[in-house]
Amino acid sequence: MQPTRYTIMVRGVLSAGFATALPGILMVPGEDQTRIETEPLDQSQLHGLLDRLRNLAIELVSVQETPADGADD
Repeated sequence: MQPTRYTIMVRGVLSAGFATALPGILMVPGEDQTRIETEPLDQSQLHGLLDRLRNLAIELVSVQETPADGADD
C-alpha cells in the first residue's frame, strides 16, 4: 500500500507545542478546531499518530485522505 497524506481535524485549538510532540505534521488552527496535515504515511504510521493524539487526550473529529499534489484521477 502506498503512503498517503491525511487531513485530520481535532476539537480545540492546539498550541505550537503539540507540533513538537507530533513530528512530520503541519497544524493549522481554526476557531474551535485544528487541522493537522500529515506527510505521506503508511497505515501503521497513521495508527501510531492517532494513538498519540488519543494519549494526549485530543478529541478526534475526522480523518480524510488528502490527494497528492499533481495526482491524476
